Amino acid sequence: MRARTALVLVLSLICIGLLLTRCPANRDGMSGQLAQAMEETTAAARSGALALDLWTQQRSTMQLTSVQLSDARDDVLRAYKGIADLEADDVADLQRQRLLTDAMTAIIGQLNAARGLIRTIITQPSAEQARDDLLAAADGLESRYR
Repeated sequence: MRARTALVLVLSLICIGLLLTRCPANRDGMSGQLAQAMEETTAAARSGALALDLWTQQRSTMQLTSVQLSDARDDVLRAYKGIADLEADDVADLQRQRLLTDAMTAIIGQLNAARGLIRTIITQPSAEQARDDLLAAADGLESRYR
């Protein structure tokens, strides 16, 4: 009976281990780096959206919002640099890398435009539209990446 219980426990642990290694975020190598970059990028986009939201509610200053948007952009740039020169060994990683670099470039542009809006360098899009665009970019990247 003890041997049977031990065997079931060992098999369960093996199954859980195999499941975890199937998730790109838990793998080493390019797949793991790409998954990490995707998470950092979506978090930065959402952080920028939150900064805009607080600014439109007059709960944050222009200076603080500008710094938060710059920090979010810098986070995306750091993630971009981490994956731009990776060499893919399979088609799936190459497609993910292309998807990520395209999305990162767009999000960097959106964060730069939002910062320009906050600093009154530009007047379009509205802060609400910029926030919605950042959230849509983050959601779209997550849904297309998987």
